[in-house]
Amino acid sequence: MTGGDLGRLSWRILVDGPLPGAANMARDHALAELVGRGEAVLRLYRWRPAALSLGRNEPFGEIHRRLLASRPDVGVVRRPTGGRAVLHDRELTYGVAAPVSAFGGLRAAYRAINRALVEGLGRLGVAAELARPAALPPGAGVCFADSAEGEVVAAGRKLVGSAQRRVGGAFLQHGSLLLDDDQGALLASAGAGEDPGAEAGSGPATLADLLGAAPPWSALTTALADGFAAMLGGSWRRAAMTPAEVALSDRLMARYDSREWTRRREDR
Repeated sequence: MTGGDLGRLSWRILVDGPLPGAANMARDHALAELVGRGEAVLRLYRWRPAALSLGRNEPFGEIHRRLLASRPDVGVVRRPTGGRAVLHDRELTYGVAAPVSAFGGLRAAYRAINRALVEGLGRLGVAAELARPAALPPGAGVCFADSAEGEVVAAGRKLVGSAQRRVGGAFLQHGSLLLDDDQGALLASAGAGEDPGAEAGSGPATLADLLGAAPPWSALTTALADGFAAMLGGSWRRAAMTPAEVALSDRLMARYDSREWTRRREDR
């Protein structure tokens, strides 16, 4: 497939119940490994228990230790994708697995998916848009401390944080849509958001803040799926993971559940 064939993809929509972090990352990875030519997957899911996810090459450091010490209910997992730390609790995570060639490249895929998120959020009444170019601070930090170019923002504040990785001829892109304010604890552990002179509402955006309350789960998943279908075209159907995807996910669980993988880059 080429970039002009995006509208010919056959999409499956997977809506999962809450799962632990290792299971969520193993499922996303398996979907990207096994996505076929002419196929694509949109997965919408939650986390239980709450979990801190680290980027593939992000050092596990003092920021993360402080967060986990203050929140003993929170697990920790390392993603197959890059990016910086995210606390997954009261949020919706989306995952897309698709052939790179259908989008015309990874950058084009990133933009197209974020535009689809904006369209889906608009169906919920959220005036979201893509962030303009901005310089990001160097070094480790947390995902929702600032916005990169092309990320989804609302009212000038980051609403969705995303990460991407190529997997053979396919790619995985997944990201967190904040329903309520859970990133405050992580930002505080990083030393952000503690300035008493900081403006109110200067942190990341949430749907509860923007809409007065987070929409029901069914309304969220329907709006996002409809937004993706409208922007990306192709055929769309609700489905489940295939037996091969389940089997590979089960095998990958050993990696994502292991301390060796999670702490493989640890600052002492």
